Amino acid sequence: MVATTTVDVLIVGAGPAGLALANWFRDSGIRVLLVDKKPGPTPRGQAEGLKSTTNEIFDSFGIGPQVVAESWRLEEIAIWGTREEGGSGIVREQVILDKVDELGTVRETMLQQSRVEHHMLQNLLSHSNISIRYSTCPVTVEIDTSCSHGADGYPVKVGLTHETQHDSTSNGSPTTNGVDEQGVADETIHAKYIVGCDGARSWLRKQVGVVLEGDLTDSVFGVIDFVPKTNFPDIRRVCYVRSATGTILAVPRSNKEVRFYIPVSSSGGGALPDPKDVTLDRILAAARAIVSPYTLEAGAVSWWSAYRVGQRVGSHFSRCHERAFLVGDAVHTHSPKAGQGMNTSIQDAYNLGWKLRLVLQQGRLVRSLGLGGDPAAAATPHEALLRTYEGERRPVAQDLIAFDRGYLKLFAAPSAEFDSEMLRGMKFTTGLSIRYPPSCAVQLPRGVQDLGPSLLKADLVPGKRLQDFQVVYQADSIAARIQKRLQATGAFRVIVFAGDIAEAGQFAAVQKLGEFLADRGSGLGQLTTPSEGEDSFAAWEEVPVEVLVVHCADRHKVELLAMHEVYRPWSSDQGYDYWRVFADAESVLDGHGRVYERLQLDRQKGCCAVVRPDGYVGAVVDVDNFSGLRGYFEGVGMLEVSGVPTARL
Repeated sequence: MVATTTVDVLIVGAGPAGLALANWFRDSGIRVLLVDKKPGPTPRGQAEGLKSTTNEIFDSFGIGPQVVAESWRLEEIAIWGTREEGGSGIVREQVILDKVDELGTVRETMLQQSRVEHHMLQNLLSHSNISIRYSTCPVTVEIDTSCSHGADGYPVKVGLTHETQHDSTSNGSPTTNGVDEQGVADETIHAKYIVGCDGARSWLRKQVGVVLEGDLTDSVFGVIDFVPKTNFPDIRRVCYVRSATGTILAVPRSNKEVRFYIPVSSSGGGALPDPKDVTLDRILAAARAIVSPYTLEAGAVSWWSAYRVGQRVGSHFSRCHERAFLVGDAVHTHSPKAGQGMNTSIQDAYNLGWKLRLVLQQGRLVRSLGLGGDPAAAATPHEALLRTYEGERRPVAQDLIAFDRGYLKLFAAPSAEFDSEMLRGMKFTTGLSIRYPPSCAVQLPRGVQDLGPSLLKADLVPGKRLQDFQVVYQADSIAARIQKRLQATGAFRVIVFAGDIAEAGQFAAVQKLGEFLADRGSGLGQLTTPSEGEDSFAAWEEVPVEVLVVHCADRHKVELLAMHEVYRPWSSDQGYDYWRVFADAESVLDGHGRVYERLQLDRQKGCCAVVRPDGYVGAVVDVDNFSGLRGYFEGVGMLEVSGVPTARL
């Protein structure tokens, strides 16, 4: 008899994307099942580079310190090229800092995929609502698209097969055998949503009729993690080494190792080699030719592989009326040289996860708030919210492919624009250029269609990520970074950039805003405060919208307890919450964050920013624009539309 299991979300693939998505559902009560045809977690190798945005994601999951403790920081980039005078060999052209000032933090680190997966997996093990099964893969899928989002139905039906697998290796990389994706199902899963995080050969992508648009490139790369024995002087820096035979990217790792990305050409100028035929000796020979006249031998080799690069983007990221989604390599592929593969996959999952969590919890939220109504009535805003996943992430993938195609042109020959273009590329890969388009989740001020060019800056703009910044707590002057404060609990944040509240008029305006934020009738109190009669610390922790304040007044002229209670809530078991009000002020030991200067904020007027659970800015309104604030949460389906005119911000 075929077993039957019911879950809310079925995730196909337990690599970085699948595990990042599952981490959104910790402590949620949402039932999640991950399946992967591999016999277990990735043992070694694979992706490695972690950009600052991804490390912020790990902070939000509560595993940032563990990841940082194992990671190798990258500080300098050396550029090597051929000798201009026509001589043989290579020469160092310049060394630049691996740094973007707008970030205010480390731009990139290195940690192999297996360890990234380990930390995300460990973060899930104590949560009984999340299950992971290896040696398991789907073989059939049926999706009923007539069900409304938010209703109680389970329109996704998937057949799974389970088999014991064994490992084999190809080109130094583990592969698996034993699971037949065309086999007979021995278990049926009923789910509300299915998400394909199953890599470049995605099973789900084929089942829902999504095609990858683009081409395989004319590049075959070898990748090797090894201890190099060499007299090349910059082996412990990030290096781009350009010679007549190709360009190596070398990235230092921990344990004396370095990762090389090496182009492997055809022999005799013929057709490209088949990656399956590439050997370790051939990869090393290609590397030696590029770094000549310096010597290079391999000490210990921990992992290597070879592959042909594809630069392709899926025709769709979601299908079947937003019941099926594709994430990461399942829907876009590109070269490794910009270090974006694992980062973009995790960021895709981070974008989708909070939206699925909100929709799945909405029925519970509506009941707990006493709003009444039929959950199916919220289907329209729910579907619109889920549709923003494709609307936001597909353009990012397309931009990444375009960037990928042009990136190596920087290293083809020296140019006068190299420094500025290299810095622009570094900013791009850290996500500074991402700005999501207007939607129910990104709302522009009324009458504004386009905020104009704002790329590669750390300003406060709807659709852009809230850039990390340093502040100090009003209560005790202890320094804090805002991104570490924004944990991935599914909560939105209203961050009140209160301006100079030592000035009486501005303080009064912020107090009036506090009254609106706490008003359970026409304000946001249903979202920002616990249910009537509940005032425990745990109850405050569960509110779906957290209110934070960042002011720029002289903090010695501000009395925390004089501020509205919504800014410093009282709980019956733990007293006042002193950790929601911050000052843009000098820290005793850590310097000045200069938040208002960096984000280009008006110190006299201030503003309010709605920050989504994924850290992106959903709206920016004036401190007195109450209808604008309420309108945002009506737009994402968290509040019923009131009689107050709050049509799009």
